[in-house]
Amino acid sequence: MALDLLTRLDPLRRVRCPFCFERFRAIEMHLRCNDHYCKTDFARMIDDPILSRALNGPRWTEGASSGASLRGPWWVDPRLDERRGLRRHLDWIVLPGSLNCKTCGKPTDYRLCPRCHAHLPDSVVTLDHGHIAVFGPQSVGKTTFVTVLLHELDHRIGPEMGFILDPLTDEIRDRYDREYHELTYGGGGFGIGEDLQADTYRRSHSASPSIETNRGILQPLVYRLTPRSGRGRKLSTLLSFFDTAGEDWEMNIDLLRGEARYLKLARGLLFLVDPLRIREVAHDRRLHLTEKESHVPAADYLSDVRKLGTFFLKTPVTTPIAIVLNKLDRWGSLMEPGTALYDMARSVSTSPPDKALDRQIHDEVESALRRWGATAFLEHLDVSFPNHRFFACSALGDAAQERDDEAQPLPTPLLVDRPVLWLMEQQGVLRVP
Repeated sequence: MALDLLTRLDPLRRVRCPFCFERFRAIEMHLRCNDHYCKTDFARMIDDPILSRALNGPRWTEGASSGASLRGPWWVDPRLDERRGLRRHLDWIVLPGSLNCKTCGKPTDYRLCPRCHAHLPDSVVTLDHGHIAVFGPQSVGKTTFVTVLLHELDHRIGPEMGFILDPLTDEIRDRYDREYHELTYGGGGFGIGEDLQADTYRRSHSASPSIETNRGILQPLVYRLTPRSGRGRKLSTLLSFFDTAGEDWEMNIDLLRGEARYLKLARGLLFLVDPLRIREVAHDRRLHLTEKESHVPAADYLSDVRKLGTFFLKTPVTTPIAIVLNKLDRWGSLMEPGTALYDMARSVSTSPPDKALDRQIHDEVESALRRWGATAFLEHLDVSFPNHRFFACSALGDAAQERDDEAQPLPTPLLVDRPVLWLMEQQGVLRVP
């Protein structure tokens, strides 16, 4: 669908790409041919140095050999298309609705980010945009958390709160299904009546690759959140979800600081914490660690929050940050009976979550961290990230198994949506009951 005339009459409006998070004016967007036959005619494809830089990183240069450069369908910066004559100098007044492909001659309005050549649907130009960066050390369950979160927002939370969450593009839908959903919720390779037992079991996610081995992890999962009409809420909003590799966070922080602009530009930060990596918790005799858990080194969450501060030019940082203690099903029984955390971990609580419960959990988590010797961590948060809130959740719930090679039942999550709903409310995306 082409941009409407009202949008085209504002070519100097600032746009932020939801994939690379670079800002530019609408007039700078490129166009690419989207004709099926033109896209599959490899003999006519041309070099795409912008996409090559985006996917290969700073190691790629335009002086690289042609074999190292990615090729794609015809694309152009409309301001530099000499076929348009004097019209190309008037784009600052009105954006072109479409251009004709130099290869096949058909019109195209398929717009690209001029910085990374990601496809920009019309909604990127016309809608507000927020994003949430999920980060933390290795083995805290970030990828599983993101998978279950998006599933819950789509299937349960959205219908309950009156909004729809749609992938921005077909490519994002396919990527989520392939790299996230199929592992956690099972694939669709069986018929409706076939292999019912085996197909209801999930598989464990492997560790997210480092930026050095796969720059694809810099690509977020971007969704369009659309409220139901007649509920007095704002228009649709774009949301980008970034999943940061724990290996980069722990061992490649300089690389991450240079490459992951989404962390310092984030409108919401989600710091995932595994309490089982805190010595005071791991050594509690009431807790039985699995073999894998017992061999994971102790985490230094104070160092983590100090690292995070280095991404920002000024402190205190005003960006809201949710500190989420994951795996509540494993450590919740260590809390005092009668507390919200103890009851939620045992599935005793029957009242739906609300802001009052969020505040109670915030207080209980803060108190528990203080008992576990994390006073310096708490003080650093108060000074450097004053707009913070503590949460507790379990992405898998009682479906978690001690061994990865055992059958893995489907997730039964606990409170996985509450920290993200708080961050969305902080960004003005929606109101949370």
